Amino acid sequence: MKIMVVMGEYPPEENERRRQAVLNCSSPGTDIGFAVIKATFFRRSNSQVNSLSAGPLVAEVAVKAEADGYDAVVPFGTLDAGVELARNLVRIPIIGAGQSVLHLGAQLSHRLGIIAYEEKSIPFMRKQMHAWRVAHAIVAIRSVEIPLPESTKNRDAMRERFIQVGRELIDNHDAEIIVPMGVTMVPVQYSPREFERELGVPVMDALKTSIQTAEMMVRMNLTHSTKTYPRPPAS
Repeated sequence: MKIMVVMGEYPPEENERRRQAVLNCSSPGTDIGFAVIKATFFRRSNSQVNSLSAGPLVAEVAVKAEADGYDAVVPFGTLDAGVELARNLVRIPIIGAGQSVLHLGAQLSHRLGIIAYEEKSIPFMRKQMHAWRVAHAIVAIRSVEIPLPESTKNRDAMRERFIQVGRELIDNHDAEIIVPMGVTMVPVQYSPREFERELGVPVMDALKTSIQTAEMMVRMNLTHSTKTYPRPPAS
């Protein structure tokens, strides 16, 4: 199968780090394509303005990917930029990492602790969680307070803060699973297994969940409902 992953713009080393993370998440035999859109995920905060401004660009890629024979499209990152728009324009599956990891998490526990990059991105996360009907499973959201562009140079501090915040979610809010809503934290910088050993509860991987959800849908010949996402009339 062929899956298109839609990336924002990153410096070369950061871009390669993320490409390798994507490839590590796919199954043998899955052909991963990469498209880069003129979006600024690495320069702006991880927020609603990014998701809204990048949405039409992601949708354009999805239309072209379908025409080029791709079987599914996955926007990189948990903002799920362009997912809703693209689903109205194509018939192949469009998989959001944020939506897919939270729905998977809600099958495993109704006490999910969420870790974000920065506190200012949390209001948009809450909106998304309510829209996806998973808010009931979230016990609390906390942030490491390390902006995405500073994650590599502050890698050790990010690890320390992640463990600290994860422990607080477990001890003070009875979280049973930790969900990093930022794929740079997991799996780009750290593996979920490393944090699981420290925290003693499952730590989810949104990137791997999105890629393998796309693979599952392709194998099962499933996609979104045309009643939910009717294609607009041709102009």
